[in-house]
Amino acid sequence: MSSNMFVKKYSLTASLGFLFGLVFCMTGLLFAIVSRLSRSSGSEVILIVCFLLGLGVLLILAGINIAGTHQLLSRSYSFIAGMLLSVTGLLVFSLSFPENWLYPRVSYVIMFYSLGIFLLLINIFVNYFLQAFEGSEKQGTAVHEQCSVITNEPDQHNDCSVLATFAGILMTNITAASYDHPLITNTSGSDDTFIVTDTASEYKSPESPIMVNTEENTMPDPTIAEEIKEDDSFIEPTALESTQFPEIVEVPETGDIGITEKTPVEDVGSITVSSAETPDISVPDEAVVPFSEFRSMKKTDIKATDTMREAARKILMFNFGVMVEHERGSKVGKDIEELHDMRVAAMRMRSAIEVLEDYLDMKKMFSYYKNIKFTRKVLGSVRDLDVFLEKIDHYLEGQAPEMRMEMDPLTDSILIEKAKQRGNMLVYLDDVKYNKFKNNFADYLLGKKSWKMKSVNKNGEPVPCRVMDVLPVLLYTQFAAVRAYDEVISDETVVDPSLEKYHLLRIDIKILRYTLEFFKEVLGSESKDLIKDLKALQDNLGDMHDTVVVLELLENFEKYGRWGEVGKKKSSALNGLQDYPGIDAYLGYRKQELQNLLDAFPDVWSKVIDPDFSVRFSQAISGIYQS
Repeated sequence: MSSNMFVKKYSLTASLGFLFGLVFCMTGLLFAIVSRLSRSSGSEVILIVCFLLGLGVLLILAGINIAGTHQLLSRSYSFIAGMLLSVTGLLVFSLSFPENWLYPRVSYVIMFYSLGIFLLLINIFVNYFLQAFEGSEKQGTAVHEQCSVITNEPDQHNDCSVLATFAGILMTNITAASYDHPLITNTSGSDDTFIVTDTASEYKSPESPIMVNTEENTMPDPTIAEEIKEDDSFIEPTALESTQFPEIVEVPETGDIGITEKTPVEDVGSITVSSAETPDISVPDEAVVPFSEFRSMKKTDIKATDTMREAARKILMFNFGVMVEHERGSKVGKDIEELHDMRVAAMRMRSAIEVLEDYLDMKKMFSYYKNIKFTRKVLGSVRDLDVFLEKIDHYLEGQAPEMRMEMDPLTDSILIEKAKQRGNMLVYLDDVKYNKFKNNFADYLLGKKSWKMKSVNKNGEPVPCRVMDVLPVLLYTQFAAVRAYDEVISDETVVDPSLEKYHLLRIDIKILRYTLEFFKEVLGSESKDLIKDLKALQDNLGDMHDTVVVLELLENFEKYGRWGEVGKKKSSALNGLQDYPGIDAYLGYRKQELQNLLDAFPDVWSKVIDPDFSVRFSQAISGIYQS
């Protein structure tokens, strides 16, 4: 094969490899953007994006290697090894993801692909330095040959030079970034004679006066110096010019920086230098704690004379502060109670809007209500899984070690689902829409004009709107809704009330309890015991509802081998987990727990339906008029 044919062959191969690599990378990036790639994306999307990007990078490096090589590729062992390792990693990844994407296969794929890319980069390094070395020795010969080629063979040229040049520029920038550029100063006064110095003291800050090109190189331009003297806002540098980085110099405690009383204020970041002897150091706006007006609230401070709309504003402000206060801890995930408290705060805000809906401007509130409701849902998807895992740990405390191994498939599946839901939660909490909602809602809560409530209607008739006038009726209405369940639950003809009835009772109990907690500052002291009794009943009904949900999820898990909602298509890969006796035993344990909760219900229910509870309920309400 002639030299020209050899060059053309490698030129075409290098160009095609580089071009296809760019196409694959761009396709992968566009696909990731269109499919909105995130931690919660489907396995097919993740596979396609990773494969396209991995193959694109591999082809780009291969094209650069071919363009810059000086020898046959069959003898370039590092190139061949790099290609084989990278291709092997991509193939194993595409064949094993996601069904068999398990340890240690993950490590092998990452190791093979990374090592292959590393060898290709090393090969580019070697080729680049070889070209630089040969070019320095045969510069004259190369120029002569190049001129001959241009003169005698104008139609023949080496297309690989384009990619080789690109590789050279790339490597030059990489290597140049690892060195500190020496400072070049002109000491002779000529235009072409410079010496290189590493002395830091020779360097002048861009803020220093412009230097004239003289032998001393220390005198400022007379015309510029004259302009500086005429400018009263210029501050002559003294202590600051002795360092190469004036932005990190310590500000003196006294006025030793050459500032006179005539010097105007110079604002530098967060440091305000005034005409006084001691500079005034002010805190930047970014240092202010976000939503501090809400996070500092220790109570709602509701008064009996407040309107119901103003009381709702205070309730929402307090719980909004609690939600924001626990947001950071929920993101970190070190303490699961942080997420619990944040979720409860969002749930209380939702309940407050639902309970006090008749006294709010729902046209303005509706968008905030939807955001609060969705926030509670996102947080709840993670919190529920935390509770499931806690229940399993509590169950395994008294079991044999073999039982824990038999429960591993279940716990692993829940942990995977938790990681997915937690990823969704983090994406949501970091999203612009959520932060925009927080800022807008905070502004709305602080705008008192939007929360004013008229005490008369259009006809001039008085409208009850104060807490002392409206709250008693509201509480008695809610209490009546709770007591109405006694006919269904205590009816001897009904052997076993449906679990749906218990679920509805739990919701009404929660509304009554939350309302008492919202207004406990204006109610009598009896409200504390009332809330305690209602909480015990709500906990019983809540555990009952959670157990019913868990039993359904466990049955689906035994059928399909997956945690959570399952579609019509069964999973064949994990079909057979029903053979694990540990999961069957845990299913029986949770069924017995449900029965125990049903047996314990009459006791906690009797405390709420007892006449003494009603008397204490009335006394708590009468406290509104005694405050």
